[in-house]
Amino acid sequence: MYFAFFLVLGAAAYGLLVTTSAPTVAMDGDSYASGDPITLGERDYTVASVDSGGEGELSWVNESATLSATLDNGSEVAVTAVSWDGQMDRYEATFEDGETIPFNDSQYTVGVNGSAPSLTLTDAENANLSETFAVGDSLTYQQNETTVTEIGSSTATVVWGGPYVVDVNNESVSNPTNATLVEVRDYGTLAEEDPSLYNQTTRIDGTLYVTLREEDQNVPVEEYFGPKERHLISENGTLDYNGNETTVASVTNESVELTWAGTATNTIELEEGENFTAGVPGSETQYFPFFPDNSSVKIFETDQRFGEYSAQTDEKDDYDSRMLGLWGIVDLSILAVIILLMSAYLPVRG
Repeated sequence: MYFAFFLVLGAAAYGLLVTTSAPTVAMDGDSYASGDPITLGERDYTVASVDSGGEGELSWVNESATLSATLDNGSEVAVTAVSWDGQMDRYEATFEDGETIPFNDSQYTVGVNGSAPSLTLTDAENANLSETFAVGDSLTYQQNETTVTEIGSSTATVVWGGPYVVDVNNESVSNPTNATLVEVRDYGTLAEEDPSLYNQTTRIDGTLYVTLREEDQNVPVEEYFGPKERHLISENGTLDYNGNETTVASVTNESVELTWAGTATNTIELEEGENFTAGVPGSETQYFPFFPDNSSVKIFETDQRFGEYSAQTDEKDDYDSRMLGLWGIVDLSILAVIILLMSAYLPVRG
């Protein structure tokens, strides 16, 4: 009797599982793929990505953004990052497409590709020997470790020198308003490279000296090599930083903040059914995304369509819960049938 009960119960539950159609979420509206434009709240966006799993991203470009950079007190700044009129410790060379320059103990022909952009140096006597560089790459030129800073249509520029250390002028004031970029020098290396000096430096009473070989005389390093380059920057002043004309927005004991006008790409993360706010100030509206497949997304105003979307997802969740319950009945029924069959074949005592 019990055997038949559980067999019928399991069969009925399984029958429902295989014959019941699963509800789907379907929302009428425009679909957008990756790269498509869309306007939300009077702002133009681009669908930056649509990923499997109900995720994606919108992006928009702010053409009048205020960008910023922070220079920490005591930190080093590369010579390629800063420039000013009369700068002494910044050196640069410009290579013309087709000219020949010394490189790797040989003569190399310059090739400039402005569209890539890239700089290619090819051995003038062996075309199989070549090296290609992009902006930001390092190359050794005339025994200097240089950095490629710019590649144009027919020229490429390399820069070397520096770096500088940021020194906030806060010794006598509690609220500093200026800082100094101070040239960093490796006096030990400079002494080794100068045949007139012994290959070492000496510190006497807090002052650093080099020693002349011929006179066997100590000379303060800044007297021998000249004073370090120092460039003062003040609040509301300007500084060319990474090719941008920046304003010194603030100086504190800890750092210097630079700001400049530029463009910035802003993004909004999308997740299935999750609200987000988009639009220009004053026209911002709440929206939610619906991903009908792995390659497109539909976007609706929350106030207008979320109730419809929520009702369908609730129905789908209820269906999933019911199906889970039916699978539980099937599993338990199978287990009960197995136990009853095993019990029937147990030996009877007496």
